[in-house]
Amino acid sequence: MAIKGSLKEASLADVCQLLALGQKTGCLSVTDRSKFGQIYFERGRITHATIVNRRDRLGDLLVRDGLITHAQLREAVELQAGDPDRRLGELLVERGVLTPEQLERFIRIQVEEAVFSLFTWSRGSFFFEVDQYPEPTETKLSINPESLFLEGARRVDEWGLIEKKIPTLDLIFDADVDRIRASDVELTAEQEAILPHLDGNHTVHELVDATGLGDFEAGKALYGLIQ
Repeated sequence: MAIKGSLKEASLADVCQLLALGQKTGCLSVTDRSKFGQIYFERGRITHATIVNRRDRLGDLLVRDGLITHAQLREAVELQAGDPDRRLGELLVERGVLTPEQLERFIRIQVEEAVFSLFTWSRGSFFFEVDQYPEPTETKLSINPESLFLEGARRVDEWGLIEKKIPTLDLIFDADVDRIRASDVELTAEQEAILPHLDGNHTVHELVDATGLGDFEAGKALYGLIQ
């Protein structure tokens, strides 16, 4: 039996908690205006999550954490261009750049980030269809959702504050770097990462792509600078 409703009537976190407690198996599809995402469950555990038309940040994350170089990422992307059905992570493992365990860890980070991002969607609708599974080519995980729900709830609260200053990631900011440095305020690593991109030319979306940070991390860092 399918489950559907409005995000104005029930938060996505509450819906996911009900699916987890009921040990449901299937796909929860979420729409918010032009955005579309999916969370897959198997016996109440999260196995995969994705946001459609969102840039695949696996390569950015791997470079940011020093597991691969920009050159290695470029080579893998070029190989993938010639064989679009192959996954980037699969190619990196095949080339001996990554171990399968490292790949799974970073895919898990991507899935968790997708879930956290979906939790911040407050408009639109959801639809749960039973016995639906991810594509066979996707890496299937088994994540206990309880810890995700706690972190997701915290982020939703913080995102409510961030959105008051940054209502859309299409905004462009210009920072007075000299003034920030002269203020003698200790910046976080995330703020240091985004500062060079606050030049009046790049949207928040673009600085997210350039730094490898997630939407929430970048938004939180930017909110702190604005404050």
